[in-house]
Amino acid sequence: MSVASPDRDPATTASAPAGAPAPAPAATAAASVDAFARIPAGDRLPAGASAVVEEVAGRPAEDVVSGPGGAERTHPVPVASFDPPPATAPGPAGGGAIAAGSPPLDPGAAVTGDDSGAMSPTPEAPPFPAPIGPYGPLPFLPGPDQQRRNARRHLLAAAGGVLAILALLASLAVGGVFDPTTTPTAAPLAEEETVGGAAKAGDKPQVTRIAAADLAGLTDSRTQALKSGNVDGFVAGIDPAATELATAQRRLFANLRLFPFTSVEFRPSTATVEPANDAGPLTRDVNVVFAHQITGVDSEPIAERYTWTVSRASVGAPLLITKIAGGSTRGGGNAFPAPWDEDELAVLERPHVLLAVPAKNKAKAAAWADRAESALKKNLAVWKGPAITPQRYVIYVTPDHETFIRALSGNDLPNVTGVCRTMPPARPTMGRDQPMAGSRITLDGSDEMFAKNDGEQQTHLIRHELGHAMVAEFERGGEGPPLWVSEGFAEYLAWTDLSLSEWFQPTAREQVRAGKFTGKLPTDADVNSPDAKTSTVSYHYSMLTIRYIAEKYGVAKADEFVVAVYKDPTPAAIDAALKQATGLDRDTFESNWAKYVKAKVGN
Repeated sequence: MSVASPDRDPATTASAPAGAPAPAPAATAAASVDAFARIPAGDRLPAGASAVVEEVAGRPAEDVVSGPGGAERTHPVPVASFDPPPATAPGPAGGGAIAAGSPPLDPGAAVTGDDSGAMSPTPEAPPFPAPIGPYGPLPFLPGPDQQRRNARRHLLAAAGGVLAILALLASLAVGGVFDPTTTPTAAPLAEEETVGGAAKAGDKPQVTRIAAADLAGLTDSRTQALKSGNVDGFVAGIDPAATELATAQRRLFANLRLFPFTSVEFRPSTATVEPANDAGPLTRDVNVVFAHQITGVDSEPIAERYTWTVSRASVGAPLLITKIAGGSTRGGGNAFPAPWDEDELAVLERPHVLLAVPAKNKAKAAAWADRAESALKKNLAVWKGPAITPQRYVIYVTPDHETFIRALSGNDLPNVTGVCRTMPPARPTMGRDQPMAGSRITLDGSDEMFAKNDGEQQTHLIRHELGHAMVAEFERGGEGPPLWVSEGFAEYLAWTDLSLSEWFQPTAREQVRAGKFTGKLPTDADVNSPDAKTSTVSYHYSMLTIRYIAEKYGVAKADEFVVAVYKDPTPAAIDAALKQATGLDRDTFESNWAKYVKAKVGN
């Protein structure tokens, strides 16, 4: 959809510094949706702004793109608050490592096959909205050729969804310590099962079976192969006839070896597998969890669920893997698809960012990684809340829109270009009062901001999504925070370099000036509205709630309020957190906030 042109305020006379983006021509009269715009014409920066170039992670300064409008940071960057991640042995050609001392990758590990490998998700699609996590911000000054509004939406992790995965995890052998130096213990045998598919002595007639120890043998060998860098061992259990699957799994192995893992472990369900009716062929689907912890990113292992199709030709025949697909994403909590489940990857490391991209985009992604690192530093510079635990954040820029849709559990949501998924820990004891263990950010690489290397748009989007990731650890099992808090906070961070006296959101301004602003805090339905204008202004009003608290009561109060709501999003707890931050009840706060919106947006 078209984007309305910025409004010009004659009172603003600031001129653009050298290197400022060219002015965006006005959109057509048919435009019905807008982003946000600066009050002066598109060729002007806010008064007093200067283009800032800084060196990031030892990269040349000229490769680093500053934040919106070139605004300079006003707080020191607390990089020293991060401890360096544990030392790991580098993988080949700049790849990561799983554990120090791991041998180099097998030369055949990077085989690139076609896309028909069995890594696709199961065909069932979750109902909308899918509880998979917060989405990104409104776009940053899109050009007239960007014909769609990039409004982001937030889909909360519903209590039922989290409990559903807990029930599954309770049946999986993923408990205990995920120590990469130890060999996982095989799953216990069911009483009537024997290894190899033969029946116990005295059982007549014989029937083909799949014992728990058979499955544990497959998963244990895969775990050890991944740790040791043995690609042939990783694919050893695959049916020799499933050549496309073997190719896809070799690619998966190569991708996994690019990431620095603290622990990795494949574990099967311990549920008894239904035997065959006779001694003939037996094929069954079994659940397998890949419990993994990325160093510096996850506080403990998280779960990625797969469905393996395994087959045994007859009693005593070897058990073979014939298909591997992503486990169901219904209910949330499944880290599938992860970046490594897609095509051949490159991973660019910065002090606080792991940026995964298609291998073909590695060269141009260096600037993206630098922007992501700079964006995180800017976010941390304005954060005054409790200590942030993660040392790094994983960001994946997809090669195309179809890959991005898979990160949305198959929901092709309009105008969405970014998602941050929060992940529960891979242990059956997870409950409503337990914090999340990690986050994963996925960005739609088909968006024009990446094709045109639009640094301002990218920085705004990344700051928003990193805002979600920064506070993900404070979220608990069950319902997440209301969207006016979660989206408002993320968008607040993305707007911190933008003065409200110099920038505005056109649709919100029109609404306020026309007397159509209700003065009420946005509801989840408003933020997730299928109506583009309603969603657009709701994001903006949500941002203004957090900004109002920060300006009126202090940044620390705003951050503490957000954390409190993430920890307990019940209505009573939100009211208590609001009272603690502002000294006001909700009605009084809402009334005062509405006056602030009218003053800032309507003038």
